[in-house]
Amino acid sequence: MPELLARILFLFLLFSLLKSWWDTSGGKDNPLLDRLRVLLLNSLLFLAFFAPDTEVGAAIFGLIAFFFTPLGFSITLLVIASALITNGGIRNPAPRMILAALLVLILSSLPVVAYWFADQAERDAAARTTVCCDETAAAIVLLGKGTTSPHIPNRGAIQLTDAGNRLPYAAVLYKKQLAPLLIVTAGPRPELEGSVGEAKDIETLLANNMGVPRNSIVLDDNGRNIRTSAQEVRKILDSRGVGRKVILVTSAIQMRRASLAFANMGIQVIPRATDFYTYQPTAGGRTRLRLDAGKFLPSAEALVTTTKVFDEYFGSFYYYLRGWQSPRA
Repeated sequence: MPELLARILFLFLLFSLLKSWWDTSGGKDNPLLDRLRVLLLNSLLFLAFFAPDTEVGAAIFGLIAFFFTPLGFSITLLVIASALITNGGIRNPAPRMILAALLVLILSSLPVVAYWFADQAERDAAARTTVCCDETAAAIVLLGKGTTSPHIPNRGAIQLTDAGNRLPYAAVLYKKQLAPLLIVTAGPRPELEGSVGEAKDIETLLANNMGVPRNSIVLDDNGRNIRTSAQEVRKILDSRGVGRKVILVTSAIQMRRASLAFANMGIQVIPRATDFYTYQPTAGGRTRLRLDAGKFLPSAEALVTTTKVFDEYFGSFYYYLRGWQSPRA
């Protein structure tokens, strides 16, 4: 009930904002064009919210998500502040906006701050990940989107990205005989004409380099995001009549949203997270904060880490609003 009320409140606030834009549009010079602009903006926002899988919707959704990252938020503040600089002077609140943008950029680029945000996001994954025993399931599900770079003519082989640790980890779990199937879910690469789908590339690596038999690998080429992956995995499990209990392999930062999304589709999840930035549940200890100057100096790597955490928070909030997350997993 509280979740439903929160969604209703958010939609009410959004409707009020859009209505306010509509009421304040329609200037004296060109009221029709002004209203058409507001109507177009509202239509794009509606498309981004309800159809993020379409090409236009994904582009708009990605643009909106960018504004909620540290870099996007800082750039927005600086652009607005620059518009307030006229005739050699600067009007309020431009100075405060510039200061806020600098603070956001500096803080989000500090390794100690990035470590703290990543640690908060990964604590849940560490608690959910089963480390005491090797529980079996009907299948191992590997969320493979973004784990490989495509094999294109000027590249000698399929390359793993910084999220590629999921592949050998899934192979290790399979070799432990925790499940008879390994489902690889990863969508197409629409930006590359004639490119092999990512799921096929992952299958090649698992079979040729990691010792997983091809007849044990099931491909889902339609998993454009976590929601569609959960839908497709459920279809695969039901078509084979093997039950709906899976071992889910993805990054630690993403594990909470993924587990809740799969549970929302009626799939029982055994989380097995990897790609930890901070806390490793099987390491037997915690990393101590030492007085290392490098942890307190801004770096591009720290900004990337902070951005990934904020992207995940934004994605979780969107899934919450759409009702795509189970209240428990």
